[in-house]
Amino acid sequence: MGRGIVFAGCLVVAMLACLGGTAAATEYVVGDTRGWTVPPNITAAYYVECAAGKTFKGGDTLKFVWNGTHNVANVSKEEYDSCTKVSSVFQGGDPFAFTLPADANGLYYFICTVDSHCENGQKLAITAISPTPTESPNSSASWTAGAGALSMLVLLSSSIVSMLMN
Repeated sequence: MGRGIVFAGCLVVAMLACLGGTAAATEYVVGDTRGWTVPPNITAAYYVECAAGKTFKGGDTLKFVWNGTHNVANVSKEEYDSCTKVSSVFQGGDPFAFTLPADANGLYYFICTVDSHCENGQKLAITAISPTPTESPNSSASWTAGAGALSMLVLLSSSIVSMLMN
């Protein structure tokens, strides 16, 4: 009977693991080791190069880390292109974390509105992609998989109780 309980416990843990299914969110430090600052050689390509090769998804976090006087504003494409000094900057200091909405899909633009920092290249544009159905906790595919795993867990639990009663 002792081995049966251990076996049943292992099966329950395995079934609970199957109920997961959402991919873990990733935290990205904007600007990598340099952080959020006016890029060297006044090049707008610096943050483009830092973001290249990264896949941004809903739930991911962009961490803006800086020294000195900077801020972060999430802006429209037009404001990004023209480095418009918007008044709605994120407060909260260094570091500042921006988490992409769970349903993020499309372009997101960020600038520093201090002095001429944006004009000197302190701006970031990223493309976020929709999570796949197995990654999205609200998708019907994920719900179906979760419901199936839950049904199996209920069936397994009743089997374990029946086994222990005998």
